Amino acid sequence: MSYVSTINTVGYYCGRFSSGFFGEPLNSFSNIAFVVGALYAWRVWRTNGVGDYWQLVLFMLAASVGLGSFIFHSMPTPETLLGDLVPIQIFGLALLGYVSLRYLRLSLAVTVALLLAFFFVRQFWIIMMPPGGLGGGITHIPTLLLLGIVTFVVRRKGLLLWHYMAAAIAVYVIALLVRAWDIAVCSSFPWGLHWVWHLLMALTASLLVYGKEEIGSDSNVTNLSTLQYAAVVVP
Repeated sequence: MSYVSTINTVGYYCGRFSSGFFGEPLNSFSNIAFVVGALYAWRVWRTNGVGDYWQLVLFMLAASVGLGSFIFHSMPTPETLLGDLVPIQIFGLALLGYVSLRYLRLSLAVTVALLLAFFFVRQFWIIMMPPGGLGGGITHIPTLLLLGIVTFVVRRKGLLLWHYMAAAIAVYVIALLVRAWDIAVCSSFPWGLHWVWHLLMALTASLLVYGKEEIGSDSNVTNLSTLQYAAVVVP
């Protein structure tokens, strides 16, 4: 089995052994974890019978992250790279909007302003940072920092969700460390560690959507109107 590097073509990772559709078996199929996590959260949602259908949107967005990444790692081109990057950004914005409205009880105007501010700050960060930092994971630093801030605020409000968010942060940090080490091990381990990054990020997303569903009946949480959800969950 020959080793084909993608480090200098479309991404800072290894693990591709041919130019075919299944040339990155571990990198491609590890994305199934995103779908599995979303399906499990959906099962809990259906069992609980809460009826918050905007949570279904979050589950589908989480699953779309895995689908987009699967397509990219099966056919890695600059075009399919967008399918890898865009879904995870939409999922992050949607989750931030949902938590801001439902759990932090921010107004619609403040939530929209927060989403816009985070989007532009993150884009500025990406432009300013050197390409390939932390194996490409440097683009995730703003998201990790914001997740830490939101977790702190959620904890201050006494909401049980912070336990799941803190666990997600811990897994996120480990995932970034794994991604940073990926290039270093490629020469001795051609499979690389990018597939481990996928598994850990799927766990991060699953902890966030499952935790939100698991404590959705928290007495400190108030329901919001469908109009408020629609305004921010679909960026």
